[in-house]
Amino acid sequence: MLVDKLLVNIFLVFVPLLVYSALSDHRHRKHTPLLMGGVLGVSSVLCLMFSYIWYGLYWDLRYVPLILSVLYFGPTAGLMNVTLMVMARMYVGPESMVVGLPSMMLCYLGPLLVRNKFMQLKSMLLRVGMNMVMSIWITGVMLIFLLIHSWINGRLDEDEIELIRSILWFGVIQFLSIGASSFWMEFSLEREEMRRKIKYAERLNTLGELAASMAHEVRNPLTVVKGFLQMVQSGLEGKNRRYVALALAEVDRAERIISDYLNLSRPQIGNTERMDLSGMVQQIVLLLKPMANKQGVRLYTELRNEIYIHTDRNQLLQALIHVTKNAIEAAEDGGRVYIKLTVQEEQACLSIRDTGKGMSQEHLERVGTLFFSTKEVGTGLGTVVSFRIIEAMNGSIRYESEPGVGTEVVILLPLAQESLLAAEG
Repeated sequence: MLVDKLLVNIFLVFVPLLVYSALSDHRHRKHTPLLMGGVLGVSSVLCLMFSYIWYGLYWDLRYVPLILSVLYFGPTAGLMNVTLMVMARMYVGPESMVVGLPSMMLCYLGPLLVRNKFMQLKSMLLRVGMNMVMSIWITGVMLIFLLIHSWINGRLDEDEIELIRSILWFGVIQFLSIGASSFWMEFSLEREEMRRKIKYAERLNTLGELAASMAHEVRNPLTVVKGFLQMVQSGLEGKNRRYVALALAEVDRAERIISDYLNLSRPQIGNTERMDLSGMVQQIVLLLKPMANKQGVRLYTELRNEIYIHTDRNQLLQALIHVTKNAIEAAEDGGRVYIKLTVQEEQACLSIRDTGKGMSQEHLERVGTLFFSTKEVGTGLGTVVSFRIIEAMNGSIRYESEPGVGTEVVILLPLAQESLLAAEG
């Protein structure tokens, strides 16, 4: 039976997934597309080497690792996989490359065309489902070329019923194999993300406690300095008065930084109240519109009314002003900022998107970490505090960006009960 013949292939498909899990356990090991494309490519090559040859055709699961390469690690990983398969195919049977090479490229292009949509899916089941749908595409391409190959070799009429039955069984095996392997991949990614969040939280708590103790010690002498500067300023005129005013402004800035460090330690979520999130967003737009006009940035809003949440108004206002202000600064002269408020999966969803320069994947991974900022002058502290505030409210904040296109910040917050009932209705 075909299942028995492909048992070795099924095992070889899962080998790179075990390798990926092992690499995930090494904190300092970076999973580059080339590395993972090579690992999955070796799996494809081994599947080809242990093919079940029947009717002069190679029956194997070499394209299952290819789907994983393209969808999870990108086009570079997929090309690495295809390159290794071409080399192996030339070694195993170069006479069939006329059919083999086009089938490989079609099997590579299919997942590549849907990868952007795949990366936008947040549900694990939907992502596994798309993998399984792509296995149908791969199976279809393979079977068409297998039939063409059989016809070229004059074997199409021999045991045709048996061949069709085997083709159907092969499709089922490949469908189930990609489903199981993608489920394992999702499990590994989820475990890796959880480990990253725990590590980040531990580091942030340590830094926060240290920052809080330092902030308390620094704030006292700053208060004294500010008081004496105010006393001196009252008796000065002209240029000296302006110098003291500048010094006072810098003292105020230092106090704001200290307050941010205190929030970094533990955001103080005070009295929560029922509030209309759309009203707060409108308030933020009014507050920041002069700044946007000065920089030549246009603000566009699309707000769903009567989206109620229970939260600390002042803390949330601080976080949203910071995120919106960053978007305006990133958009630069002539840019645009789009603010959209909707309900998504029983949560209030606020999207703030700019048309700025965007960020590379490397920079995107560092957003929300201390001392990282894309500004020439900045510590990244405000963004870290915004992350902490949103998370303290049982919400989430996510950054998506593309160089040359812009950046989108998506904030999700739990709905109040009345808004939740309205959304369900």
